[in-house]
Amino acid sequence: MEIIFEIIKISPRTTEAIDYNHIIFKIDLKKKVDIENANDLWIFLKTMAEGGARKFIVDMKNLEYIDSSGIGVIINTAKLVRPKKGDVVLINVSQSIKDIFKVINLQEFIKIFSLEAEAMNFFRYL
Repeated sequence: MEIIFEIIKISPRTTEAIDYNHIIFKIDLKKKVDIENANDLWIFLKTMAEGGARKFIVDMKNLEYIDSSGIGVIINTAKLVRPKKGDVVLINVSQSIKDIFKVINLQEFIKIFSLEAEAMNFFRYL
């Protein structure tokens, strides 16, 4: 699975130490997240979280299909980072994907924002 991510700094770095309170990782999902590639995404996100990353924006602008294994990765990542005062949020979710999420009430567990700026604002106060 090809994973594209971006590091977004909330504030300028003032020391040599990495302060994960001030860094957001943005992950762009490709067309499909399913049983064939969800484990690759899980390995990446779990490795990042265990290394200290706590704040993730998952951009779904290119996503056309997600199955239960992909949804499970998102939920499990949130469960992994929330005890560390982190979270996972979604942006640019198409209506067809929102319809899938609505059936399982995912929006009750994972925040969904229309704009990246809204997600960034959420993380400023987390």
